[in-house]
Amino acid sequence: MKQYAYRAFEEALPLFAFLRNKRKIMRDVSNKALVAEKSTPYAELDEGVLKDRIKEEHERATKIDEKTSKFTLGLSVSLTVLAAASGALAKFVPENPYAGLVSIACGFASIYMLLAGVTALGALKTLAVYGYGTQHALRQKSGGVLYLSQALYAQERMNVVRHLRNEAAYQSLRNGFLVLLVVLIGSVVGLTIQQSDSDTIRNNTALEKADES
Repeated sequence: MKQYAYRAFEEALPLFAFLRNKRKIMRDVSNKALVAEKSTPYAELDEGVLKDRIKEEHERATKIDEKTSKFTLGLSVSLTVLAAASGALAKFVPENPYAGLVSIACGFASIYMLLAGVTALGALKTLAVYGYGTQHALRQKSGGVLYLSQALYAQERMNVVRHLRNEAAYQSLRNGFLVLLVVLIGSVVGLTIQQSDSDTIRNNTALEKADES
């Protein structure tokens, strides 16, 4: 039950879940003893394989950041404008008792989408890169396979942070879109019912006047 509750929390508030997981991963990576323990199986690989894997993780990091920043940021801006326009439209609907609720719901949708944009902007912030630079070359010379295995493990964990950030941005966009979709469908249905009731009342009034005459 606790697992389902936490999963629901992650789905409803993906940004906070991402920040929590990110903090845990960053704390683990900064723990040298833990990194040494977790990377022990990696030491069974050849030095050449470890170098290739580190290079692959660097390329993967670049691709994830580009995907998150370009796609998510652009889409979140577009949907935020749409949500704001929908909320403004609700204010101009005549004699609609649900206009206030529609505006509030559209506000929640806008918040979700803005959070997606904020999360996507995080891709512009530089995360730690392992297995790169002059210090990497020096440590590789002295540490050999043991150092490379630790660098690979740490870089993989950094890419997990990137993946979680991308997932959080997607979930925020999805939540905002679903809220907006439900609001728009509800508004259309409500207006249709309201218009039908108005037509019925108008027809009944016309019939009553015809009978009186």
